[in-house]
Amino acid sequence: MKYSEEIFLNEVRLLYKEELEVIGRFKGLSKPLLVKDKYGIMQLSKASLLLQFKPGIKVALNKTTYFMNQLKDLYPEIADIITPISEYIKAKDKMLFNTKFGVVTISPDALLSGHCPNIRSAVDRKSYMYNQLKYLYQDYSYDFEILSTNRHEGRCNLVCPIHGKVSIDNDHIFSGCGCPKCNTEWNKANLLYIVKLTSKTESFYKLGISYKKANGDVRRFDDYRKLGYTIEVVKIFNYSSYELCIEKETKLKRLIKNNIYVPKNWPNNGTTECFTQDLLEIIINNI
Repeated sequence: MKYSEEIFLNEVRLLYKEELEVIGRFKGLSKPLLVKDKYGIMQLSKASLLLQFKPGIKVALNKTTYFMNQLKDLYPEIADIITPISEYIKAKDKMLFNTKFGVVTISPDALLSGHCPNIRSAVDRKSYMYNQLKYLYQDYSYDFEILSTNRHEGRCNLVCPIHGKVSIDNDHIFSGCGCPKCNTEWNKANLLYIVKLTSKTESFYKLGISYKKANGDVRRFDDYRKLGYTIEVVKIFNYSSYELCIEKETKLKRLIKNNIYVPKNWPNNGTTECFTQDLLEIIINNI
């Protein structure tokens, strides 16, 4: 049977429904053809191949874009934190990606299996760990000397503006303790809170991280009471580590950075992380 364009397109629709679209002009079964699915554009060497198998990344015009679209579909939280800086070759061939902590190398199939890049996949582990610590302690004037990237047995030097260079083990520093000489009564900060603060002259919301004292109260709430605010707890979330807690707080701070509310009775040297009620629902929905 001689295939007309109409017959060919009807067969394609029956086979693929709306999963695939023919975007090139059909010129015969033996001629090349461009098709498109939700991940990208593909080129078949012969139009007849479309009736035999569903095309994929192997015939994509831009394999890197096609792969990244697949990753966004499966694991958007991973796709959002990496940018490819090398081209896709094969599923098991490692690629290079930029992350906020440094360049990592990992295979596409590992990413499509849900494996998130970390320091073990970093090209320069010391630089990666340094950037992690600067991110975790972004509100402090610390510097760091990375002596070992071994998380459980290694050590690094924390350079404190008050006490100078202080040796600290890697597990401890990633728990959020900061300078051990400054923080002699350290408790693990793994609690994220959203509160409503009210005084005689104003009312607003605040997010932050802290820890619970022995009596069950949140340590940071003491500071707000001293400033004359009453506290209404909106939400409290507990995380397994300081890293996860600061990661979530940073994400929420990005949502309010252009709409920061500055309270009337607030220390000049303090960051606010305060916002008004119109942002409350957005914040809650992103936790």
